[in-house]
Amino acid sequence: MKYDIILFDIDDTLLTLESDDTWQRMFTSLLAEQNLKATKQEYEAFLARNHLLWQQAENKEISVETVFNERFDLPFLQDCPQTPAVFDRKFQNMQKKQMTPTAGAVSCCQKLSSQMKLYTASNGKQETQSPRIKNSSLGPFFQGIYTSENLGAIKPQPEFFTKILQHIGCSDKSRVLMVGDTYDEDIVGAHNYGLDSCWLNLHQSPVPQDNLCTYQVSNLGQLPALIEE
Repeated sequence: MKYDIILFDIDDTLLTLESDDTWQRMFTSLLAEQNLKATKQEYEAFLARNHLLWQQAENKEISVETVFNERFDLPFLQDCPQTPAVFDRKFQNMQKKQMTPTAGAVSCCQKLSSQMKLYTASNGKQETQSPRIKNSSLGPFFQGIYTSENLGAIKPQPEFFTKILQHIGCSDKSRVLMVGDTYDEDIVGAHNYGLDSCWLNLHQSPVPQDNLCTYQVSNLGQLPALIEE
């Protein structure tokens, strides 16, 4: 194999979340607890706010904790007795139970883990993401679970990757591959740090003009064959 270490994003890379409407079902269930019916427009408003806040966190304009505390600060929830932070804690608890592997993830990780070390490299809360991996069918294949919360840095910031490689004792970037579904975070972040990357292009979106990914797959099951020497 060409690499010794592979870093995997979690959400919609290893485990489904938005890609199979898991998040939308969670959102609908959360609002139903308040006797509210979630519309498509409201869910899209939540996604847009979540994306905006993460962009601000990546630019170091706000803290990651602010993302979680404020992403449910939405107009249609203003009259609810619960605070946005309480909404988010309930949402995180729902997410802990979502452990469905993406297509090809199990076969990919099973094969690669016999030849190299696998770690997660995900933005998110450690208390949410760690049990999702550990309690899923992917758990036995991973040597460690790294999130922006326990690293104190977020993708695509260089500090995020620096802290992971320092912790696992790796000094040779050429032996590390980053795999993820989000081009701007996973692929651009890895490229700027000097890592090879594989873009999991689930929806077969057009490749950005800069085309910074080393590899591209639509199913993780395709990855092992690509990186065999």
